Amino acid sequence: TFSRGLFPGWMHGVNHQELVSARFGKKRGPFVGRIAAVGRDYVELIAPETDVKPGDGVVFDTGGDTNHEQGGRVYQVRGGRLFFKHGHIRFRELNPGDRVWKTDDPALNAELKKSYTGKVTPRREVKVWLKVSGKAGEPLRLEAEAEGKRYEALSGQPLEAARTAPLSDEKLCEHLGRFGESVFALEALENALEGAVILPISALNRVRRDLVYQLESIEERPEVSLTVREILDSLADASHPETTPALSVLCRSMEQADAAVDAGVRTIYLDFEDIRRYREAVETLRERSAEAAIFLATPRIQKAGEQGFFKLIENAKPDGVLVRNLGAAEYFRESALRRVGDFSLNVANPLTAEFFMAKGLERVTISYDLNAAQVLALLENAPAGWFELTIHQHMPMFHMEHCAFAAFLSEGKSFLDCGRPCESHRVHLRDRVGIEHPLRADVGCRNTLYNAVPQTGAGFYRELEAAGLHACRVELLEEDASETRRVLTAYRGLLGGDREGTDLWRELSAQSQLGVTRGTYREDR
Repeated sequence: TFSRGLFPGWMHGVNHQELVSARFGKKRGPFVGRIAAVGRDYVELIAPETDVKPGDGVVFDTGGDTNHEQGGRVYQVRGGRLFFKHGHIRFRELNPGDRVWKTDDPALNAELKKSYTGKVTPRREVKVWLKVSGKAGEPLRLEAEAEGKRYEALSGQPLEAARTAPLSDEKLCEHLGRFGESVFALEALENALEGAVILPISALNRVRRDLVYQLESIEERPEVSLTVREILDSLADASHPETTPALSVLCRSMEQADAAVDAGVRTIYLDFEDIRRYREAVETLRERSAEAAIFLATPRIQKAGEQGFFKLIENAKPDGVLVRNLGAAEYFRESALRRVGDFSLNVANPLTAEFFMAKGLERVTISYDLNAAQVLALLENAPAGWFELTIHQHMPMFHMEHCAFAAFLSEGKSFLDCGRPCESHRVHLRDRVGIEHPLRADVGCRNTLYNAVPQTGAGFYRELEAAGLHACRVELLEEDASETRRVLTAYRGLLGGDREGTDLWRELSAQSQLGVTRGTYREDR
């Protein structure tokens, strides 16, 4: 297996110091060992940990620029020395102590290829127990039991006394247990025939086919009484009140929340790294505005034993909850709090939307997987009033259990001894072209990396508005109060009809895009 480094990971518990080395961004294979000495045309290894054969590929980790690292195929192996084709390695640039990784193994590749080029495909297997009974002059009776149900078939012609080659256990298994490409497999066969009898092979095959026809009822699914089109039409026809354009904002700091209140925003979502600050934040914002509805975001992931996070949110007494996982949807189901489903519920089609609306949510956020054309299709096939669209955001690029804050800004292994550097430091990860992307931690110590460049759907807003969409959200990340006011003023102008999206996305230096791809709406401007 070739990856960015192999490690037992969470098998040994939480240890952020060891989980990700972050020494390199390229793929690595098994660790071979360290260089003990460098010769004219070879390197000698210190106690190699992985076998290396002629033809295997290796790379030398010198701790420098990974874009110019050296590597190649091993030409010859003598003891702990690896020889390479003359002129392919600049040995003077290698040093004792450098790490060596195995990046390719042709023999292993050949074995792996066999596993996926054959005709065998893993699938569900249904075990079948058979019993054969009967005597001369009577039909052969074939009984079967599979998944707790019993089945029976009779031969179309009677058994005959056998002069030679009577039906044996082997012959019965060969012809009656032949289920071909089906999911059925013979587990055992009981031969209860009386005397030496025989039946033509063609008759055996027919009785087997009759039985398989009955067995296949196991695989049958209930017929759908409505077509997909009929279901979608029923959703689109559902009554829903007309609404006026509404702008909400997700804030990740009190500075942003205060600026949102000053800007007159009436729906404010709070998404703080430390949810213990929620109670104070709610009280402060209520003192500043009696009209603003305050929603608190749940963690994106909820594991067993983490229901206490929901209790903290409930005790903060907000107006509502931004629901981000199924656990939260269930926990707050009987709550009097208002509930809005976030993008992590992955509402990408009308049926998923209906599922969550049936749980009492007042609206759901459209999945980030949809481009503009797909969002319009969703609005066409379900009540537009169900949906809220994140029209401006820094797109989350990945969400991970590993905490980079603990790994690189502390000596601790977990939240128990890391000192919570996430509360006092800002961290960015620099990509290969030099752009620094913000990294944020949540209450569960999980990290999310956000795109440094904001993304906006303002250029598509008029079409979305015409399709019935009225609820739009702006998500802030590291904006200060001044930038928050500037962004919110721009979007209030857009929803109010005073601004055009084509001008707005240029002004905010944002990427004009909905979802993770523009799809069919991509165009040069």
